[in-house]
Parts: sequence; structure tokens; C-alpha cells
Amino acid sequence: MKSKLIIKALLLGSIWGSCSKSSNTMPSRSATINPVSDLQVAYDSVKNEIDINWTNPINSSLAKVKISYSPDDPNPQASDSILILAAQSGTKASATLHVFSLKQYTINIVAINSAGVLSQPISTKIKIGSTPLFLKRADTLMSSLFRLYFNDVQNGVDIWTDQYPKGSGYWNDAAVIWGQGAAFSGFAALKEASESFASYKAKYASYDNTLANSINTFLTTQGQKPQNTVSAYAVYPQNGNERFYDDNIWIGTDMIDLYMLTKSPFYLTHAKLVWNFVLSGTDAMFGGGVHWQENTTSKNTCSNMPAVVLAAKLYQATGQESYLDSAKRIYSWCKTNLQDPSDYLYWDNVNYNNNNIIVVDKSKYTYNSGQAIEAGALLYNITKDGSYLKDAQNVASSIFKQWGTQFNSAILNKTFTAIDPAGHVWFRAVMLRGLIELYKIDKNREYINAYEDLLDNAWLSNCRQPNTYLLNYDFRGGTTQNSWGILYEGACVEMLARLGALESEGL
Repeated sequence: MKSKLIIKALLLGSIWGSCSKSSNTMPSRSATINPVSDLQVAYDSVKNEIDINWTNPINSSLAKVKISYSPDDPNPQASDSILILAAQSGTKASATLHVFSLKQYTINIVAINSAGVLSQPISTKIKIGSTPLFLKRADTLMSSLFRLYFNDVQNGVDIWTDQYPKGSGYWNDAAVIWGQGAAFSGFAALKEASESFASYKAKYASYDNTLANSINTFLTTQGQKPQNTVSAYAVYPQNGNERFYDDNIWIGTDMIDLYMLTKSPFYLTHAKLVWNFVLSGTDAMFGGGVHWQENTTSKNTCSNMPAVVLAAKLYQATGQESYLDSAKRIYSWCKTNLQDPSDYLYWDNVNYNNNNIIVVDKSKYTYNSGQAIEAGALLYNITKDGSYLKDAQNVASSIFKQWGTQFNSAILNKTFTAIDPAGHVWFRAVMLRGLIELYKIDKNREYINAYEDLLDNAWLSNCRQPNTYLLNYDFRGGTTQNSWGILYEGACVEMLARLGALESEGL
């Protein structure tokens, strides 16, 4: 059946003939017009409708917007459905499309001025009709985490406990900021993956303030370096506690991702707050780079390549060149000082030894190389400099050799290469961020397939606990555990959500 389009709501406040306050002077045919912005789409599975929201460009000659809508796999008789609506300069606008076919659709919006000049089209895709399997799993696990870990730990504040079952650790078994951040990353990834599914979108929007207030409990104005009074997230929420640059960067990256999704100034403000702290940890020791922790000399890949990712995203969000300059500079320093030239993977850190001699710790961890991949992919997207893309692909090319393990999954009835299946769960989640960013550029799906296969196996096997839905750390199954940390379970939510987002986008 050919998809049917029914208009349920017109532009907010728009009336044809009153689209601007300008004079009746007709603009030149050579005049340009900016495109719409803030395009968002969501699918309401109950009503079988696509809700579209956007902001019209500020232009006194804006007259109309044209919405075209088509399935990505049309039959030979199918054609684009086109809707033309009156438009007002600078206003928020919306429309609702009713569809009958369960497919993936491409939606394009073009602004048109009174002379008929068209803007560049703004496009997005949405898959409707069924909720992605990985999204369902992410939601199931996140719901369990709220039930098992998120509670009144101290002084009326809802924060994440460290372990389930709850232990007797410090501060009433509250998780340190690393674990708090992992749960926040799971939430951020799930919120983004839910964007096209109205019920999930509403569910996770309801947690915005609660989780923002929770993570901000850990903000302090002083760590263990008394002269540094820049605000930052501490291991525990009290001045004088340790403050790590990488812990802060993970939170800052979530904040900027949430800003790009919601345009809430709160998230941008806190991403910038983290960046100011990063700058306080940047100096000329070892020729540049970002420290790992206040009051230590170590400079690590995990505090530098993530800093590149944060700076690149801040540039994408704000257009401020200083962020891009910092991203390029830190990237160059880290590549020069911490990359193994033999396989392109990244070592852990550079530091002074007990004899005050500079040494490199050549340990290799999945998340360090994963962040190098994401940094290179982001810089390529921004600059179109092919060397950054080549860098990212070079790092990826060594993943299977370094961390690949052949695994025969009985439950999936297939053999595949699993990436570090029994390794650090959170490290694997951070690596996936980079692999997804690279995949969206070069469309090489082999690493994504490896993650999907392993997480499929984890969810369907005895790796997943039948009553709590928590996942054991070895995704191959066959192991037993007595406790589960929020750091690792938050990472599981993140991986499931990111794969769900790809599924939703038809990727």
C-alpha cells in the first residue's frame, strides 16, 4: 500500500499572507535564504503519526516551507509526498504526518522566500512501526538500574549506589563520580536513541532534572590542588576530594551531546564548565597535553583524546574557533607522544619515574584507542582533512588483532570475532563510541557487527540475570557473579542504546 499523508497540525501561529512584517518589496531572485534549524522528528506508535518540529529562519522575505516525505525503499509506483505550508520568520513550527506503511522515511524541509528562492534542504530519517530491539533492551535494563541502584543515599539526594546488592562501602556505598558518570552516559545515550519514539522520549525526558541535579551533587570548587578553584566534578561531593580530568570529560561530553539534542542552555553551560577545568590541567610539561588528575604529573591518553572529542563537539555546538584549535593541538600532542607507530594503537600514559626520568606506560586499553578513533572521525567531519580519517581507520585496523577472540555462540548458532568479550565493560562501551562515529563515515560495519553479535549473545544467554536483567561482565556467558557495579551496568545501557540508535536510523 502506498503511504498516505494526512496533515494533523499546521505551522504554529502561521496564517498565509501574514508571513512577515516586511514591506511588499519583492526580494531579488539572486537573494539567498537560510535553511530551517532544530529539525526534530518523533514517531507516536499509538497514533501512527510522525511529529515534526523545526525553527524557521529569520528572514523578512520568508514565505513558505516545503516538506517532502518518502520511504527509503519505495515501490516503482511510489512518489514523494509534498506539503507546502505558510511560514513566519524566526518562529517555531510543527506538522504531523499520519502514515500507514511501516518503513524508514526520509523527511526534507526547504525554506522558500517570496521570490521563490529555495534554501538548502535539511533532512532527517526516521524508522517507524516497530521499536528497535536494542532500544527495548536498553530501556529494560535502565528501568532495572533505577529500581536497584538509584535511591536516597545521603541527605535526601538521589544518587547511584556503587553495587547491587548494596554493599557497605564508603558514603553509604555511593558510587564515585566515575560510576555516577557511567550511569549518566547510559541515560544520555538512551535519551538520544529514544528521540524518534514518543513513549520512550517522554519517559526519559521526565528524568532530565532529576539526573542533572544528581550528577551536579558532585560539583566542587576545590580539589586537592588548593590554588585551582575552577569548578569541577569530584570523586565525592565535597571540597578537598580528588578530581580527575578524565572523569570530568566523560560528563562534559554527555552534557554537550544532550545540548545538541535538546538545545537546553543548562547542558551547554556545564559542558563549558568542564572545559574550563580541562584548561586548568593543560600545561607545557612533556611538551603539552592534559593531566590525568590534579596534583599528579601523569598525562594519559584517557584525558587527552577525550578532551579532543569534547573540544570538537563544543566547536560543532558553538562555532568558536578556540575549541577547534585546542582539539587539533591536543590531538597532535597525544598522537606524537602516546601512539604506538607499529600498530597505531595508543599507550596509556607518559610520566616521570622514581628517578625523575620520563617514561611511557605502554599498556593498551580498548577505550584509549576508541577515543582516538572518535577524535579522528570528528576532526575529519569538521575539517574534511583526510589524514584524520586515515588516522581513525588505522587505529581501527588493529582492533581485531589486539583484542579479537573467536567465539562460537551456541545460542546464536554462529561463530564471530568478539572484541575483548571478557574485558573491562566500560572500556568497551567507550570504544563503541568511536567505532560508531567512524562507521557513519566509511560505512565499514565489521566492528559494529561484532558488538551487535556479542551483545545479542549476552542478552539471550545466561550472561543476563533473569530477575534483575543485569549483565555479567563476560558477555560470552557461562560465568557467575555475586555483585554488579553501576559503572559496568551503566556501560551496558549505553552500548545497547547506541546500537538501538543505529537500528532506528537504518544503519
